[in-house]
Amino acid sequence: MNGRHFDKQTQRERTCSLAHGTWRCVGAKIACAGACALMVGQLLLPSVALATECADSVAAADEVAAAPVTPTVAEDTAPTTAPAASTAPATDAAPTAQGTVEPQQTIPADAANESSGAALAGQNASGDDNAAIPASNAIMPCGVTDVVGGSDVRVNTTVVPHYTDCVLPSNVTLEKGQSYTYDFPDVEGGMPDEPLCELVETKYYRADAASGTLAEVQDASMSDVTARFEPVGDHMRMTLTFTGGAAGGSYRLTRNEALYIGTALEYTGTDYEGSSTILNETRYDYYLRYVINSEITLVASENEALENLNVNDVKTGYAPGEAPRATATIPAADADKYEIAYECWEEMELDMESGESVPVAFWYSDPAKYTPGMKKIDHFEEGKFYMYSVELRLKGDNTVADDCNMNVNGRWVHHIKTDNGVFAPNADNMLCEQPIDEWRAIDVIEINGATTTFKAGDKPVFTANVPTGSNSLPQCEYWTGSDGSEVNSQKFWDQNITNHIDAFKPGVTYRYGIYLKPARGFYFTPNTKLVINGQECGYQVADSVSDEDSGWIYTLWLNTDLTFTPEVTPTPDPQPTPDSKPTPQPEVKPEIKPEVKPEAKPAAKPVATTVTSKTVEKTTPAKKGDAVLATTGDTTAMTVVALGIAGATVAAAGLAATKRRKR
Repeated sequence: MNGRHFDKQTQRERTCSLAHGTWRCVGAKIACAGACALMVGQLLLPSVALATECADSVAAADEVAAAPVTPTVAEDTAPTTAPAASTAPATDAAPTAQGTVEPQQTIPADAANESSGAALAGQNASGDDNAAIPASNAIMPCGVTDVVGGSDVRVNTTVVPHYTDCVLPSNVTLEKGQSYTYDFPDVEGGMPDEPLCELVETKYYRADAASGTLAEVQDASMSDVTARFEPVGDHMRMTLTFTGGAAGGSYRLTRNEALYIGTALEYTGTDYEGSSTILNETRYDYYLRYVINSEITLVASENEALENLNVNDVKTGYAPGEAPRATATIPAADADKYEIAYECWEEMELDMESGESVPVAFWYSDPAKYTPGMKKIDHFEEGKFYMYSVELRLKGDNTVADDCNMNVNGRWVHHIKTDNGVFAPNADNMLCEQPIDEWRAIDVIEINGATTTFKAGDKPVFTANVPTGSNSLPQCEYWTGSDGSEVNSQKFWDQNITNHIDAFKPGVTYRYGIYLKPARGFYFTPNTKLVINGQECGYQVADSVSDEDSGWIYTLWLNTDLTFTPEVTPTPDPQPTPDSKPTPQPEVKPEIKPEVKPEAKPAAKPVATTVTSKTVEKTTPAKKGDAVLATTGDTTAMTVVALGIAGATVAAAGLAATKRRKR
C-alpha cells in the first residue's frame, strides 16, 4: 500500500513545474524531519518513565537494591504505525520490587529490652519466610509483657482486720411519734470513697410482750419500732422511731453483726531468695461491728398531735420613737398546750452585693437570746424596715402534727418545727412611718406625656409622668398585643416576658396599660377616673390589692381603652431621579459577516483543517520527602519532551507548506 502511494506521488510530481516540485520536495523533507523527531521522543518516553519509577522504588525501600528493567524497543517498528506512548503510574513499580526482594527488619539496640530482644532474635533465626514483618512506621509494643526464663515472683500478704464497734446505750426511751438519734464512733481509717448505699439499712421490729424483745419483721405495717442505719461523714447514725400501736413497756433490742466496708493495701518491701522474688504487702480489712444489746422503753402518749396553733394581739404598727413591746397572746383554750417562748424584731437593710435584706439590729422579749456584740433595738426609727418573728414552746406531752396550721393575728404564717415547739420567721413586717390621721380617696388619676401611638417597625418608648404633688404614683407602663406579645417599662417584669415586643408589627392591635400605687394616706376606689394626656379614658382592672371591709384599693393594674393598629407601609415605586444614572445596558455588537474574496471560486471545496490533539497522561505526584529523580533521568525527560514538541511543530509546518504550494 505504501508503494502504491509513493508511485502516485511520483507521477504527480512529474506533471508539475520545476518551481512547484522544488517547494513540494522541501515541504516533504521538513515534514519527514519533524516526524522523525516526534518518533524518537515517543520511543524514549517508556525508558525515562521506567527509570523514574525505579528511582522512586529505591528511595521508598531504602535498603532494597532493585535494578530497573528497561524494556526493549524494536528498531524495525514502522514509523506510520508507531503506538501512542503509555506511561505507567509511579506506584505500579513499587509492588514488583517488594515482591522480588524482601526487606529485613532492623530493631535499634536501645529500643528493646533483654526479653524482647531474645524473642526477636529467635524469630529471625527460625528462617520462616512467611512470618509477617511489621512496617517500619508501625507501633511496636515495648516493655516486659511476660515473665520469661522461669523467673519466680511471689506475693506475701499479711491480713490485718480492723473493727469499729457500734454500741447503743443500755437504756433508751422512745415516745410515740418521736424519734431517737444516736451517732456511733468514727470508723477507723474513715469511710470508703465508693458509694455507701449498701451501708444504708432500715429494719422493722415488733414489740413481743411474751419474750420481752423487739423481734425483727419484714413488713413495715407489722412493726412498732423502726431502726434506720446510715453513714454520716465518717460514722454511722442510728435513728429509732416509735411508730406502732404498742401499749408501752420495756423491750430488749439486740443486733450482733459485722459488715465489711473496705480494704487498704500497703507495700512493705521486697525479699530475694535465690532466683525467687518475694513482694511483701499488708492488707487492712475494715468492718463495722454492731454490738447492740439495749433496753428500749416505749411510752405511749395519750395526747393527740396539735393541728392548729394561734398567736393573737401582736402589735405590728409602731410610730417613730416607740420602743418594742411583748404583746403576743395565746387563746385561753390552748394555754395548757403551748406558750410564747419569745418574740423578736429585726431591723433589716439591703445588702448591695447580694441584693438581699439582712438583719443589722435585734430586739428579743427573752434577754437570754442576746449574744455578745449584738446591736439592740431601743426604739423604732422612721423610714426603716423591720421584721417580726415568734417562737412557741410546747407544754407537757403535746406534739405538733406534720401538717399543723399556724396563724398570727388571724393570718397564716410559715413555721418550722423545733426540738420542743415551732418557730415562725417573718410572721409580719412594717415600715416605720408617722401615723396617718385621716385617709383620703383619689378621685382622678392624671397621667401626662404618655406616648400612645406608634408606626409599624417603631420600638416601644415609655414617657408617662404625673403632675407635681400627685397622689397617684405610676410604677410602670406596659403594652399588650392581640398576638399575645407584651413589653414592660420596668426590667423586673420585662425580663420575664417570653413573647416580647421589640418593635410594633403591622396588623397587630396593641393596648396601653399602667400600674399605679397611691401616696401614703391615700387610696383608690372603684369610681376613680383615669385621665391620660388631658382626655378621660376608660379602663379595666387587671389586678389589684384592696381591703375587703372598706373597699379601699391600694394597688391598680389598669388595661386602658387606648389601642392602635399599625398599618403596612406601602413600598414606593422606584422612580428615576435627575441625579440617578441610567443602568448601563450591554452593547449590541453588529454581526460580522465573513469577508468573501473576489478570487474565491464557488466550486472549490473548503480546505480541510487538521487539528492535532496531544494527550497528557496524569502521573502520580511523588510524596514529599521521597528521593527525587536521578539527574540523568530528569535531563533525559526534559530532552524527550523538547524533541516531541519540536517534532510536532516542524511536522505541522512542513505539512502546511506542502499544502499551500499544492493550492
